[in-house]
Amino acid sequence: DTVTGIWSLWEVSLSAEGFNRKRFLPVFINENGRTFVPTANRIWDLLLTEDLEINSAIGMEVAVAWFDASIAAATTQGERLLSDLMDQHQVRLSEEKERACYAYEARYRAIGRIGLPAVREYRRKRLDADHQSRMASFEDAQLSIPDINAVMMLRIGTYHASLDND
Repeated sequence: DTVTGIWSLWEVSLSAEGFNRKRFLPVFINENGRTFVPTANRIWDLLLTEDLEINSAIGMEVAVAWFDASIAAATTQGERLLSDLMDQHQVRLSEEKERACYAYEARYRAIGRIGLPAVREYRRKRLDADHQSRMASFEDAQLSIPDINAVMMLRIGTYHASLDND
């Protein structure tokens, strides 16, 4: 009863070549424009476990104002999530690149032990071309696209139109 404000759920995502990850971020903004992370998480938990009662819908102007405030808070709070996603992406790329280099070296050594010199040279050229292509794909995968999308927005507590006109 004492909690009033706007609660919203946001999808924070990072897309790159071969890597798409999403995280969800609950945001709560009280009547004074302050954000409260624990309250946002608690409301999310209650929405998942309790019955929801919708009393009314609001007009577009009010909804746009609430959305603008919520996206500003979500963008600020989502920086940490996005940073975590970027770190995961970089770790994954680094591990894959290390495995690709190890495989290249093992194959290069194996080629040196088998076949005629001309055949070895041909296989090494093919291996080098494949390796160059693989390394180029890692460069492409470095480029990533962050995104944030609203999933849901709710007014928590009693709505008084006068609060939005002050």
